[in-house]
Amino acid sequence: MAKSKAAAAAPALQGDVPGRLAGKIAVVTGAAGNLGGHICTHYLAEGATVVMTGRAPERTQAAAEALLKATGADPARLATVALDGGDIASVRAAITQVVKQFGRIDILVNNAGSAGPKQPIENLPLSAEELGQLQKQGSTDSETVADALRNIFGVAWNVARVAAEHIPEGGSIINVSTIFSRTPYYARAAYVVPKAAMNAWSRELSLELGPKGIRVNLVYPGPIESERIRSVFAAMDAARGDEAGTTASQFFDMMSLERATGGNDKAKTFPTPTDIATTCVFLGSDESAAYNGHDFEVTHGMSVRKEQRSTYLARPTMRSMDGTGLAVLIAAGDDWEEALEIAQVQLACGAAVVLGLPRAADVAIAEKRCKALGLTEGLSIIRFSRKDPAGMEAALEDYTRGGTPISGALFLPALGAGELSGAITAADDAVVEALMDAELAGNMALARTMSRYWKRHDNLLQPPRFVFVSHASDGKGDIYGHILRAATEQLIRIWRDESAIDTAHGRRRQAEWGNQIVRFTNTEAENIRFTAGHAARILLKESKLGEITLYVPANIGEATGARKAMPGFSENITGLHLGKVALITGGSAGIGGQVARLLALAGGKVMMVARRESELAVARARIVSELEDIGFAGVERRVQTLANVDVSNFESLKGAVDATLKAFGRIDYLINNAGVAGAEDMVVDMGVDAWNYTLDANLVSNYFLMHHVAPLMKAQGSGYILNVSSYFGGEKYLAVAYPNRADYAVSKAGQRAMVESMARYLGPEVQFNAIAPGPVDGDRLSGTGGKPGLFERRGKLILENKRLNAVHAATIKAIRRGVRVEAVLARLARNDTVKMSHDTNNPRELRELALACAREGDGTCTWDQYLLTPQIAAGLIGRLRQAGLFLDAPEWNDRSPAEDGEWLLRVPPEDAPFLPADKIAAEAKKVGGGVLSKLYLGKMPTEHDVAQATVFFLADRAVSGETFMPSGGLSVERSTTERELFGSPKQERLDQMRGKTVWIIGEHLADYLAETARAFIEDCHAANVVVITRTAEAFEAIKAQLEPETAEALTSLVKTTDIEAAMDEALLAWGKPTTILSTPMSALPGKLFDSADPLTPDEFRTVVADNLTHHFRVSRRASLYDDCQLVLTSPDVPMGDKSPAFALANFIKTTLHAFTATLAVENERLVHDVPVNQINLTRRVQSEEPRDLDEHLEEVRRFARAVLLVGAPLPDAEDSRYRARIYRGMSMTV
Repeated sequence: MAKSKAAAAAPALQGDVPGRLAGKIAVVTGAAGNLGGHICTHYLAEGATVVMTGRAPERTQAAAEALLKATGADPARLATVALDGGDIASVRAAITQVVKQFGRIDILVNNAGSAGPKQPIENLPLSAEELGQLQKQGSTDSETVADALRNIFGVAWNVARVAAEHIPEGGSIINVSTIFSRTPYYARAAYVVPKAAMNAWSRELSLELGPKGIRVNLVYPGPIESERIRSVFAAMDAARGDEAGTTASQFFDMMSLERATGGNDKAKTFPTPTDIATTCVFLGSDESAAYNGHDFEVTHGMSVRKEQRSTYLARPTMRSMDGTGLAVLIAAGDDWEEALEIAQVQLACGAAVVLGLPRAADVAIAEKRCKALGLTEGLSIIRFSRKDPAGMEAALEDYTRGGTPISGALFLPALGAGELSGAITAADDAVVEALMDAELAGNMALARTMSRYWKRHDNLLQPPRFVFVSHASDGKGDIYGHILRAATEQLIRIWRDESAIDTAHGRRRQAEWGNQIVRFTNTEAENIRFTAGHAARILLKESKLGEITLYVPANIGEATGARKAMPGFSENITGLHLGKVALITGGSAGIGGQVARLLALAGGKVMMVARRESELAVARARIVSELEDIGFAGVERRVQTLANVDVSNFESLKGAVDATLKAFGRIDYLINNAGVAGAEDMVVDMGVDAWNYTLDANLVSNYFLMHHVAPLMKAQGSGYILNVSSYFGGEKYLAVAYPNRADYAVSKAGQRAMVESMARYLGPEVQFNAIAPGPVDGDRLSGTGGKPGLFERRGKLILENKRLNAVHAATIKAIRRGVRVEAVLARLARNDTVKMSHDTNNPRELRELALACAREGDGTCTWDQYLLTPQIAAGLIGRLRQAGLFLDAPEWNDRSPAEDGEWLLRVPPEDAPFLPADKIAAEAKKVGGGVLSKLYLGKMPTEHDVAQATVFFLADRAVSGETFMPSGGLSVERSTTERELFGSPKQERLDQMRGKTVWIIGEHLADYLAETARAFIEDCHAANVVVITRTAEAFEAIKAQLEPETAEALTSLVKTTDIEAAMDEALLAWGKPTTILSTPMSALPGKLFDSADPLTPDEFRTVVADNLTHHFRVSRRASLYDDCQLVLTSPDVPMGDKSPAFALANFIKTTLHAFTATLAVENERLVHDVPVNQINLTRRVQSEEPRDLDEHLEEVRRFARAVLLVGAPLPDAEDSRYRARIYRGMSMTV
């Protein structure tokens, strides 16, 4: 129990003793020291009653007696109380004694404090054992770090929180710190760090007690004139390795005041104890009644900043961040979840991360969490407790032996957010102890651990970096956050200084440098990512930020101009397309939506057009929000939309161009992205309207927009047109078969072929390129809004086609045996697999099929009970009608196609699925697995991946006429478009045509057709060579090129436009053909983008109709003829023609091959198995075209030979699979 040594007399009342402090009760801690003695002397002189406190009662009493003797003060105004500020029990006893004796405390001077261990950070004693080791080595230190914290900061806090309730209104608390708590002070971290904590604590205390009328102020003594300070500086010079007087000179250099003291001339000198004492007198007197929370620097004007701080005004840019070869330690505390987010940023920069957690249980939980998040590569998790310094060092060495040496360290608070909170004066003992031990001592333990580690590992790729990171705001004023911030700043200051000095003197090879990031100034969700990004820049870059404390701004958006903490990918493209205006069709979702987004992020202005206004609004809002997040100005103006734009409606497309020009005044990029999926039918099942719709939407629309936009681009001197094609549109000089998607494949091949053939006519001002992604991992693949995904949809389509093909095959086989088509359909109309399989009156083929189907049920679907659905029934009727099998069956021939699905007597119920779910899943899996197996990268790109590649592709100013394929390395079977004619057909194949019928369709290539007709008549001895033309004049022109005898063998069939009717008429008149040669009906136009006479969109559409749709219409019927060979021909360009017709011819050749290759695969799945091949009359380069009449005639003969080569009957597959397949889907150039 503390005992008072004062006389029992009551204190003198104010007025009895004159002075500025007359009548005030003042408690002075550390009163027996040099500065404490001066304060007490002046307080007595000014009339105060002084209570001197100290840890050693005898020393304090001796000092009191000496003071009374020196001043002659009334002993009644001087008392002593034993008080050990680091022991809260001692403090409570002492304050109780003071109040009991004097009734109150008017002035509290928190002056007490020890010197702390005088050791650099790497040698700080953290335990009594370590202190003992230092003492054995000759050190005079008597405190550990924990002791120093309590004896310097803890004493002030303990005394203040106990005494505060006994200080009346008008009272004053004076906290005595040191200016060294804000300056470098070599090997004195254990002294100045707790002093720095006290600085912030004093400010917080002033805010807490001010409303109660108690003022709290802080005094910063400079180096005080005494032999002691000179010996301290001399010892510091020696420890640093500097010349004598270096430390003193550094502090003198900070001073602005020169002063004459002690009878000496004016000079820079140190303040005296009296200077500090008189300041304390002022602060204790009523003269300072208006001062609260102020700092009084008694330093002779030393230029020392209160806080070495700055606030971030920009987001962390990560573009130049490369942590490859570096490792970062993240020392987490109780809240290690935030450490994971920080770790992810470091990992994303390429650094290895060591996550240090305080407890073994935390390590186990975190490992499972990281595994679930996929955070395993590059991440190590270790136990790393700041309570176990030796364990921390051992853990780092264990990691380093098997990993990359750690070059950066990030330290988070030890305690969880909110664990330290509440009023300072109301803090319980556990809170005070936690702040001292877990946070302050813990930080010094971390500093010591890393300082030692980096001294040992001194050959890092870059100099060591460290950063302390605070908690986010606790929402209660962040009192403890401010205290920890001030202490951490001083720790960093000392660490930096010691490291620099040691490096300069050769004691270290690489200097350490660090900062702290203060987060509690911001309450936004982006706080942690903003901090993580900036922390990565501190740790992974060699630059140094001079300011120690770096604050997260209160409002990231207002400070940085961006709402998002980190730009992420967008910073890689920011400015890439600055100021460019893009018109993007299909811009509301998918690839188009992502391209619009990334172009906007890259600085472009975008007009997004699509059909649905709701989808456009959502997409625009998302982009606008993201632009605001990263700080773009005028975002509302940068992103515009136009709804109700359908690429099959050309009037709406013109409106899109006009709207873009109205909004932005120009168009720099035209992105032809919008399109449709197509009919998803086999060619034989696809309607002409569906075919035309797909080609209009996906291909003709592209040309329409080019027609209107290209002249604008040429006029403005630059522009870029990009067609978004598909991998299934093929590659340059290669076609890809895409069964059941012929219309889509042709349209996409056409987009690509346009680029390859027409780019030269748009240059030099306009670039024209394409991208051709494969299947993309996005909404369409997975399915949204209740719609099935791509693979599931394909699975259903495959099953339905298999059933249709099976029924169709059975029907045809029965008809081949002589069963009338009406009879077959009558049996099929019953649509009952069980009855049909047992009814011997049914054709054998139908019974076998019905039996096979009846065995395929799953108990839920009706797939096993019914052969047909109305949709499949309609498909069957359509095939039979196109095959001409109804030409002699009036009952069926006269039916409307709209009734094709209405002839079944029994149909599957609508409330049960027709297709078995397991078979759908199996087919979908096969499709998906098949695609994945052909991807070199093993996965499909996402919509973002494709858009990202597109945005960079658009930035390339040196490319035109090319197709870029961001497909994940997709590679499927392809067919060469430029295969050369080789060989001639064997006579045995030609002999099979003897007495047969041949159809030649076309009229434009008169000389080619005439020579081919001659070959059929003279070489093959065909019985009927039927020439189908649009005009009689065209037929006569062909005849005119033949010898009269041969010409007379030709048969003419003239049909203006209805090629289907012509084929039916030919069937009725001459029966099934063995060979059909389909050629264009008209010549290609010789114009394209010439400003004086351009090819109009309607004319381009006619080119497509005459050269692509024409062959489609012929093929969909010819593919249903038994024993038929089909030959398609691409157009020719007249000899010597240098017009754009050559480009159009190559465009058609390439596009048509996608159809030929696809149809060839489909036909192998049909019972008729019609081979289809293509002959091209236009070569890749114009220099290879015929240059004179002889070369032209040679080409004509080569053409006829090519027709015989691919058009003569092929060997049966049973005789020679190779020869049966060699001429299928081929594109041959003559």
